[in-house]
Amino acid sequence: MFNDNKVFSLSKIIRFLDNRNFKKFYFKNDCAYIYSPETDEIIIEAPNNQISDEVTELAIRVFKELDKCVSMAYKWLEHFNLKNDRWYPDALDKGFEISGIYFGKYGYGHQQKPFTEGFTISFSTKNYYPCNFTVKYHKNMHPFAVEEWVF
Repeated sequence: MFNDNKVFSLSKIIRFLDNRNFKKFYFKNDCAYIYSPETDEIIIEAPNNQISDEVTELAIRVFKELDKCVSMAYKWLEHFNLKNDRWYPDALDKGFEISGIYFGKYGYGHQQKPFTEGFTISFSTKNYYPCNFTVKYHKNMHPFAVEEWVF
């Protein structure tokens, strides 16, 4: 959830990243956190409270091309169909909204291995549905997987 003094527009977050001004980020457990009304929670891998130049540059590119990244994600999300779901047949009718973005190393697959470097964008449905969907991207900004998470 939003912490009022840590919510910034994406354009301001891009400026922070571009200027390597990380004072507005909250650091915890080797990650940097910041919030945006456009993306909700943003988490950036930050070992020893340091955000690498490589991850910073990736985040800037992604934020500048976020519409393109979301468009590619929707192609993956279109494969979900709930029309036969007993309780939520219309859950996907109004589409999705971004509920978080993560930049850094992460695992995938059943074993959550191997690790890859890139980013993920998590989505929730605009109609209530008790799952989130996470689209995983390589650092070349192309999606390669989507996972559904029950919450």
